[in-house]
Amino acid sequence: MNLKSFLAFVGPSVMAMLCLIAIPLIGVAYLSIHSSYVKTEIVEVKSSVPLFGGLTKTTVEKVPQPVLDENGQPVKVWEYVGARNFDTVADPSGLAEAFRKDRSQTDQGQPTSFKQRMYGLYRDVTDVDFWGALEFTLLYAFITTPCIIVLGFILAVIVNSVVKWIRGPLIFCSLLPHIITPVVGSLSIYWLFLDNAIVAAMLEQLGMGKIYFLKSALSISTLIILYGVWHVTPFAFVILYAGLQTVPQDALQAAEVDGANYFQRLRYIIIPHLSALFSFIILIHLMDAYRIFEPVLVFGSNLFANSLQYLTYYILNFEDNYSKAAASAILTVIGICILLLPSLRRTYREQKGVA
Repeated sequence: MNLKSFLAFVGPSVMAMLCLIAIPLIGVAYLSIHSSYVKTEIVEVKSSVPLFGGLTKTTVEKVPQPVLDENGQPVKVWEYVGARNFDTVADPSGLAEAFRKDRSQTDQGQPTSFKQRMYGLYRDVTDVDFWGALEFTLLYAFITTPCIIVLGFILAVIVNSVVKWIRGPLIFCSLLPHIITPVVGSLSIYWLFLDNAIVAAMLEQLGMGKIYFLKSALSISTLIILYGVWHVTPFAFVILYAGLQTVPQDALQAAEVDGANYFQRLRYIIIPHLSALFSFIILIHLMDAYRIFEPVLVFGSNLFANSLQYLTYYILNFEDNYSKAAASAILTVIGICILLLPSLRRTYREQKGVA
């Protein structure tokens, strides 16, 4: 392929990436190191207060008022603040305070055990907004990733083993959770576990008493993680099922002739053949899991569960601080890059044949 054909082929993709990814990211990075405020000036305001006998008293007060431009709009000033917005989001001073706190004694003066001190440290660290959001984000990513790999692979092997006429309906049914948009899927699970919904009612009928799934951080976090596994497993399944169609049949038949059983063929032929697809699924899901937002918004907001993406949303919409929200978004991007580095390095070494 000559240079002209190559540029014509990749040009639209490069332009789309520049317009949709690079330029917005540069804008967010600019916002993250600047702060804006409305320029004000001190003006004298005279007011008259009526007194008895028709007299009035004039008072003069100095009050701040916004400076207006020629169109009558408040003048905004942009100020370079460096890493101040990042410091506000990550709150390293709050994190340092959590580590410096003395936990050698309880409130009653009793000495504490090592387990109690570690739990107190964990609780104080996660009470800091950013670090609490990071904790649940990583927990969600590291629990759901192996689950979707294992379940997706098992589902792919099962579907690949059944007779051909039933594979189509099975594939369609398996893909349904992934076809549903995250908000609708989260709401579906959320409605199932409401206090008077079907799951709680069935468990109560079975004699397990009234269970309030949406009243504790542990149960809500568990439901969000289960939702993530349910929603993303079809993605892993369809990728691995497609990969199973490319497994060399000659190698499988040769291994069977040599006396290898099904699990040995699975371990030594099929799984190594699909290793590149496993890496691909891990990379895609880690990027997606680190940006978890919809189920957190639906299930817990920031009361019982939080995430880095939801923290950015909260800062933007409730604190109305664009610069701080931009800093939170940049920290999220940096976190994704750090999280992907081991997988990218491993994939690169495998492609280069480095041991």
